[in-house]
Amino acid sequence: MSPQRVKAKPSFKAQTASLIADGHVLGWREWVGLPDLEVPVIKAKVDTGARTSSLHALNPVPVTHDGRDFVQFTLPHYPGDGHGRVKCLAPLVEIREIRSSNGNAEERFVVSSHIVVGHHKLKVEISLANRSIMGFPMLLGRTAMKAGRFLVLPSKSYLAGKPEQS
Repeated sequence: MSPQRVKAKPSFKAQTASLIADGHVLGWREWVGLPDLEVPVIKAKVDTGARTSSLHALNPVPVTHDGRDFVQFTLPHYPGDGHGRVKCLAPLVEIREIRSSNGNAEERFVVSSHIVVGHHKLKVEISLANRSIMGFPMLLGRTAMKAGRFLVLPSKSYLAGKPEQS
């Protein structure tokens, strides 16, 4: 009987190179598009420690349209983001208690929206917060990245490139 040949498993480096080529690797910061909010590009910090994604929103106010609950808010302008101030309207998922990185809990509006990272379009939940003192207007949390969808390389930046507009 002849011995069976076992296929050699690709090295981690080869697997990572393949994931990068397929657009499944993110750096610690990335460009993200918010097509439902008409925002072509915004900088986001990728945070595997945060469960929910978060977006800096000015003056969020609950409103009702056609019997459905929404939140109306404004996104400020950031240098290099490709847009000025944007008035937004997004479907309200719920008002949820969110614990920030400093341990404080606060109630926030959580909305539903598509995001575009590289050539991936994902439907995610985003909490609206005051991120004015943060370095990034958006935080991309781990539920948006879902296990197995992306690999995060914390020593790299902007691996996904600018979002593809559709």
